[in-house]
Amino acid sequence: MSQDDKYREIIKREMAKLKKPVKLKVFTSQKVQTDGTKIRACMDCGEFMALLRVYEENSNGMLTIEELSIDDNPEFVKKFDITRVPTIIFIDNNGRELIRYLAAPKRGEIQPFIQAIFTFAGAPNYYEATIKQNLDRIPPSTIKVMMTETCPYCPQVIAISNSFAIASEGKIRTIIIDIMANPDIGQYYDAAGVPYTIINDQKTLVGMVGPNEILRALIGGNIRVQY
Repeated sequence: MSQDDKYREIIKREMAKLKKPVKLKVFTSQKVQTDGTKIRACMDCGEFMALLRVYEENSNGMLTIEELSIDDNPEFVKKFDITRVPTIIFIDNNGRELIRYLAAPKRGEIQPFIQAIFTFAGAPNYYEATIKQNLDRIPPSTIKVMMTETCPYCPQVIAISNSFAIASEGKIRTIIIDIMANPDIGQYYDAAGVPYTIINDQKTLVGMVGPNEILRALIGGNIRVQY
């Protein structure tokens, strides 16, 4: 069995456990051919959507992947400021974006992505109590996590950041960025190594960091974290 087949089996096995419905929006780019049919215009979108369909098709109907073309949905593009494709967005019941993926959920990123889906669906969130207890001290925030597919430490930082966002009632948004697929973003932030975590475009956390460090960066200063 190839490595890709092993990862596919992990997706199938884990997604079969999903018990509550989840819908994710995925923005791609499509163009209309002369015969009226549509084809995806972005280079990576076909492979990206094929991967997401593996998640969807093995979820017992619980996961819905809604593909939206940026060319046909200008209102969504404007509302969520979609500037590149493909982009995955987790949107809560109040229409708030919690998590954005500018990264393919494959290889080492499978587990944190699946964890985000399950937590988004209502599974227990390990960090929920801590986030809610400190919520009044956290300003509206964005956590950007720069990662690569081969990074062994990125999945843990991503899992923490995603859990924070889901627990925050819309106050925290997480953006997961594969800097190999989006090298301009990595260069802009001077991300020489990964994981590379940026809080509100101000505070930078380099390397493997835990929940306490991320939470303190969100609150500001060396304020004592409440548990």
